[in-house]
Amino acid sequence: MITTIIFDMDGVIIDSEPVHQRLEFEMYEELGLNISEDEHKEYVGTSSSDMWEKIKKRHQINLNPEELLLYGRKKYWLALDNNQVPLVEGALELINFFHDNKYNIHVASSATRPTVDKVLEHFNIGHFFNYRIGGNEVEKSKPEPEIFLKSAEQSSSKPEKCLVIEDSANGVKAAKSAGMCCIGYVNPGTGVQDLSKADLVVNNLGEINMEVISKF
Repeated sequence: MITTIIFDMDGVIIDSEPVHQRLEFEMYEELGLNISEDEHKEYVGTSSSDMWEKIKKRHQINLNPEELLLYGRKKYWLALDNNQVPLVEGALELINFFHDNKYNIHVASSATRPTVDKVLEHFNIGHFFNYRIGGNEVEKSKPEPEIFLKSAEQSSSKPEKCLVIEDSANGVKAAKSAGMCCIGYVNPGTGVQDLSKADLVVNNLGEINMEVISKF
């Protein structure tokens, strides 16, 4: 029986991937980097720190990934403050559903913990979540399972009692590697992602209800 729900944030709670992509391609242009959409897709769901580390090695740039992360965060927070990042349709209703039914509700995001906190505060939804963890609080980001295993530890939940909701291939791989159930959400803004390893794939968060949860 599922007792704990672990939400990814970007692309599941907030429809942020188009904004992330726009800002990151702006940064690529500023840095003179020729990064294709296919290459960029590989980084979706991983932490910004890991993304910039991989870009540094792949493109042999002599820049500090931490400085790039902070610069990118500054640009993203400005977009958030300017209300350029909406909630995913149905996300608030789904969060309320799990809250009303007394599930442990977590956020496990590849975004840094300060960004997680800012987003939840911005939308006034932090009180729904018992626990939260950001990508800077783990050694290995998605597709490694560490973030989900640490999230489960926060509420002393066994992995088999956890259900993860993810929109990226890296996130789904991480959830399944952690021994958890996983629903893959097809968010058009995230781009084409291979969610085939998920236990269930939905096109709308409104498809997730008690009948669906009871099957896990």
